[in-house]
Amino acid sequence: MKVLLDEPRVFVTYSLASVASGEDPYEIDYDLEAAFADETNGLCGAGVEGVLVLTTGTHTGWLPFRIELHPSAPPLDDSWDEIVEVSFTAMSDQVVLAGMDGDAFEFDLPRNDYRVRYGIRGMDEADTTDETPDAYLLQFWPAPPASGRIVKQSGKRAAYWHRARRTLTPQEQQEDEQREAEEQEQQARERWGDRIPNDRLRQAEGLYLSAISELDIDLEFAVAAADDATQRQIATWATLRSLERAGLVDLPQIAPAVAALRKGRKVPKPFDDSAMVWPILGAADVARTSVPVPPNGEYEQSPQDWAISALFHSAMEDSLAAALETLVCLAYVHGRDGYRQAFTAVREAFPQLAGG
Repeated sequence: MKVLLDEPRVFVTYSLASVASGEDPYEIDYDLEAAFADETNGLCGAGVEGVLVLTTGTHTGWLPFRIELHPSAPPLDDSWDEIVEVSFTAMSDQVVLAGMDGDAFEFDLPRNDYRVRYGIRGMDEADTTDETPDAYLLQFWPAPPASGRIVKQSGKRAAYWHRARRTLTPQEQQEDEQREAEEQEQQARERWGDRIPNDRLRQAEGLYLSAISELDIDLEFAVAAADDATQRQIATWATLRSLERAGLVDLPQIAPAVAALRKGRKVPKPFDDSAMVWPILGAADVARTSVPVPPNGEYEQSPQDWAISALFHSAMEDSLAAALETLVCLAYVHGRDGYRQAFTAVREAFPQLAGG
């Protein structure tokens, strides 16, 4: 046996590392789905010639890797929790191990067809401690190409990746759909209790939607029952009030957006894009204040930040999501001591929400 590499600090990101060989192994580009196209396992993808894509337990951090070359298949070491085997063809004598964004480590591997055994220890414990509990082993030996296989599976993470990177049977798909439906129903009960949301509310998606359920579920259901035009008007109204309350409505940098809102229109580009709007606030000479957050004031946040957030959330394609998101922003702009009065003002401005 020959140790090709024994490196205690290989930096990985996104739980991925790779082994690459070729004329220029540093410039090899590959598709992740193609790497796992053979579906034999979810830990070591060998679907791209000259490349191995390695799944790690740690998402981002320094990991120990050991790489060995054997004359024939080595005895199985049962101390490794997860073990898979694949075939690999070395396209050049120069091979590189690297994390997705980290340093690369060269090692020599004669051009040949190989069997590769990938062992992982401590995968389930990774990212649960400041220490590095996981370790990784690659063992190469000459062998003709053959199908990959799962040799040993012990932990939940490995089981997840083995399942996630293969085509599910119709029965498995049905089981997954049923499990997802049950999880969604549980989330709905936790959010709305015994209240039954309409289809629009159940399907609405947004960053802050669960907050409106806690702040004022009656208002939430009333807005969900309103028509699209009313929902869009609420989004416009709430955004303007948020900007006024936060002292930003006269900010020159957002004047085109404010003008559109005052005419009852969606904000124009680029004010519908969070990536474009946040730098505007950052570059403007605006004093940031803070208020206790609703409903209980457990901490404080900036009304100016929430008002800017309302600006681009008001332009969401789904009018219901836009209305509810901007109402949450309105509440956080007013803070613990003022959000109830702000919601009272919403009901006064939109009497069609009566009963909500």
